[in-house]
Amino acid sequence: MRRFIALLIFAGVMLLVGCNDFVPQKPGESTAPPINSTNAPTKTNAPKTPEVSAEDTAKIFNIGDIAQINDVTYTVNGTREVPENRYLSPEKGNIWYAIDITIENKGGENFNFSSMLMFTLMDDESNSYDVAIVPDLKGSVDGEIAPGSSLRGEVAFEIPQDAKDLKLEIDPILFGDEVIIKLDR
Repeated sequence: MRRFIALLIFAGVMLLVGCNDFVPQKPGESTAPPINSTNAPTKTNAPKTPEVSAEDTAKIFNIGDIAQINDVTYTVNGTREVPENRYLSPEKGNIWYAIDITIENKGGENFNFSSMLMFTLMDDESNSYDVAIVPDLKGSVDGEIAPGSSLRGEVAFEIPQDAKDLKLEIDPILFGDEVIIKLDR
């Protein structure tokens, strides 16, 4: 039975590999037929594409602005420092920084949102900070948002006390677009 299953898996993999149209090429070679009938090489002075940073291609907003990616809007309502409690505290030299955000689904289908996957906080030195599990937040923005509905809550990050020029990057993976919201710190 094990051999049969292994053989079946192997056959499935070979079938998928055999269906691929990819033809390996060396850089600069083309498998397309030549356009000119002469064999003389032609020189092209194609302009070089300048390097573009993620911030240059993303849309940049401020606190209170409504940022839209496809059928979903994001509004940062404000920020605050979350105080530590007797059970949990940030590492020495760090603070918890909470961002109050509203997410509205203007589309016709449910929208599933995960702050851990879609939010990144960046500082002026290009350090990135992931979402932190912090007590005493006001609401959550994780979950499913029905068409025509909105969800408001806070998402928190643990950052150094001296972090400045903070930007929240919102990148819903499935859509490929990204927005950056400049924050007040």
